Amino acid sequence: MTAPLVLTRPRAAEPPRPIGRRAQAPAVAPGDGDDARIAATAKSLAVACLEVFAGVRRSDSIARWVDRELLEKIDQRARLRAELAPVKPMGDLGTRRRVQAGSARVCRIDETVAEVAVVVRTHNRFRAVAVRLELLTTRWTMTALQTM
Repeated sequence: MTAPLVLTRPRAAEPPRPIGRRAQAPAVAPGDGDDARIAATAKSLAVACLEVFAGVRRSDSIARWVDRELLEKIDQRARLRAELAPVKPMGDLGTRRRVQAGSARVCRIDETVAEVAVVVRTHNRFRAVAVRLELLTTRWTMTALQTM
């Protein structure tokens, strides 16, 4: 009988503590680790949504992390954008990624709701993206999106 395989990201080794000193509590507030996870989720979703709007990603690739009503609005906006400005073929986009996430600022409304402001760099400008995430069961789900 074999044990189930559990994959985790490697963690940096802690520096050795001097002998004779007590361990001090880390200088991080409770929930900061969760805020980092929320920020990473918001960055990924912000980039993915802008790629959907640009026509280089299909919206069903983010359906798992986006509320149904919001996904319909994202689809509608992507269709309108496609009608107004047809997208270049994938080969014309080059090898460099066109959309890159920058900094993110997390504001916790309560334990199950967070709003995140993300700065995203596109090929010709920087954009601000506001994302509202809600904790549904075990996964953060995007329930609101605003781009500027």
